[in-house]
Amino acid sequence: MTKSILSPFLAHALAATLPMLAAVCAGPASAQSVEGSGPSKVMMFDRPPSVEELREVVAPEPKIRTRSIEIIGGAAGAAAKRPRPIDEINYGTAPIPPAAQPAPQYNAQPTAQPAAQPAPSRPAQKQRRQEARMEAPAAEPPPAAQAGEAPQAFGFRINFALNSAEIPADSASYIDAVGALMKEDPNLGLTVEGHTDASGSLPYNLLLSQRRAVSVGEYLVRVHQIDPKRITVDGKGPTAPLAANPYDGRNRRVEFKPTR
Repeated sequence: MTKSILSPFLAHALAATLPMLAAVCAGPASAQSVEGSGPSKVMMFDRPPSVEELREVVAPEPKIRTRSIEIIGGAAGAAAKRPRPIDEINYGTAPIPPAAQPAPQYNAQPTAQPAAQPAPSRPAQKQRRQEARMEAPAAEPPPAAQAGEAPQAFGFRINFALNSAEIPADSASYIDAVGALMKEDPNLGLTVEGHTDASGSLPYNLLLSQRRAVSVGEYLVRVHQIDPKRITVDGKGPTAPLAANPYDGRNRRVEFKPTR
């Protein structure tokens, strides 16, 4: 009897636990993704971003590229033993170049030519070439081979109600991050773009997207005291979709582009 009671209980517990274990093993879903192509690339956030994440999009820090030059075959030791030109000059041992030699005097005795030095043997020549050989720096890839340009805009899919430009309460934290970024960087200006899908007429969607962009701009001015001169609004309607299907709901979004 005990077995008949525990078996359904264990089966129910396993059925409830396995989906949670699968989600933990799969790891957290990405909270941001680059969408679009070319100059229309935009970093879309699926949760309220931090100021640092937004700054990485609008003002990324330049990456310093370094190169290493390797000296092969003991050239470093040989170079260290050679006297530096400045040492020769200080101690007066540097030979006088031909252009700086005094002009010959009349009746001067001819100077004896130095004896020819024997040509170095092949092993010596090979050793010198090996010491002087240096690893050539990697050539810069042509511009066409460089990695794709990083997105210069970011956006949120604010869930506006049907035919409404009122910012939902659960989306205010997205715009609060934008306000914090603009407060931190007083020289940053932003263009706020409203986007819709293709459901409905073009004039209707252009007006609706403009209203929503204005609503976001007014929130930044009213709540975060951002100077209105730093904000530009633009309603794009369905004219710049991110998804291939213009009726896809993912095209409904608000984008922010820097205008420094």
